[in-house]
Amino acid sequence: MYRKFNHNTMALEKKEWLPLYKVDKKISVMAKNHGAEIYYFLEYVHTFKFFNIKNLFNSEEFNVKYSSPDEITTIAEKLRYYRYKEALLQKDVANHIGISESTYIDYENVNRNYYPLDILRKIANLYRIDFKCLLDDYNLFLYNGQGEQIKKIRKEFGLTQKALAGKLKIDRNRIGEWEKNKTRISYDNYVKLKNHFQNFFK
Repeated sequence: MYRKFNHNTMALEKKEWLPLYKVDKKISVMAKNHGAEIYYFLEYVHTFKFFNIKNLFNSEEFNVKYSSPDEITTIAEKLRYYRYKEALLQKDVANHIGISESTYIDYENVNRNYYPLDILRKIANLYRIDFKCLLDDYNLFLYNGQGEQIKKIRKEFGLTQKALAGKLKIDRNRIGEWEKNKTRISYDNYVKLKNHFQNFFK
């Protein structure tokens, strides 16, 4: 919206807009002389980053594949989804959360299984989402407490630690370590547990 003032000035006899006053790095007051009148408006300079052609193509291809994060089952691809949505590079995210670019690149590797919760919280804050939106089934199982859940499975199915270890074909002591949260259940053993007790995970 222009605001018109009746004012004569020799400095603004030209027809084009001229900077009259710079408010800050991005905002300036512009003016243009029109006969005996001067028009003013605020100019705001907005800067933003463009993807290069390769990144733009990858982003578009990914967005075609997934129209919603609810369709994505891996953390790696959820991280890519939200990064593309914000038009950020991997190094941008790495710098924001305080890790190396190479470490972050590994987080977008679909073969990675475990993710530190403190890192996921920082990434979720960057994207203004609940960090649990980034979790897959395995990491959600860890977040909800593997020890209590494994105990609950044994009780529901009437199994001793030895019997459960036999089903999973692992050492009996490992079950005790999981239940006491002394060691983290591996992704492969989580999959075996889930396959044996599918009704528990529904």
